[in-house]
Amino acid sequence: MVRFAVCALALLLTGCSSTGDTGAEPSEPSVSPAASSPTSPPVSASPAVVGEWVRVQKCTELVGNLEKAGLRMWALKFVAEDGWIPGISKPKQIKDPTHPCRGSVARKHSHFFTADGQFGSRDENGQQVDEDSYELVGQDVVKIGGVTFHYKISGDTLRLIPEIPKCRPDCFEAAWSVAVANEGYDWQRIA
Repeated sequence: MVRFAVCALALLLTGCSSTGDTGAEPSEPSVSPAASSPTSPPVSASPAVVGEWVRVQKCTELVGNLEKAGLRMWALKFVAEDGWIPGISKPKQIKDPTHPCRGSVARKHSHFFTADGQFGSRDENGQQVDEDSYELVGQDVVKIGGVTFHYKISGDTLRLIPEIPKCRPDCFEAAWSVAVANEGYDWQRIA
């Protein structure tokens, strides 16, 4: 049966001939190892968002995005509790609440997406500060926890745009979505 299949393949590859039988035993065609192995199912590629993305963030970017999203009420909490100003960890410690970024320092921050559906963030010291699962829910759309983000990848650059939850301005998730996306700014792939 195998010889018949190989002969049929040889005839298909070389075409039919009406010259008759030469009496010689047909030779087995040379077959590359890849062609002789059973067909394996296609390997699904990892989503383009898989990897680690980093950028140097500024406090003013965060506060500006919170204001633009109608979430200014969260600015003091995020600035203080996320350690933007050295030595400050509580909103009431910020000396000038109308200018919450005075004394802040720019810092490196990253997000990562794993092939097995895990999302996380790392602070300037490489310590993980955020974690959740994610799932792809559409073309260039990812849901992290309960929040949906649109993303655009161009080469090694990622841009995130949050769908701010409808509970805005009162819920943490709305402000978190703005802080995670850092909308309008590029994240660079490092892994």
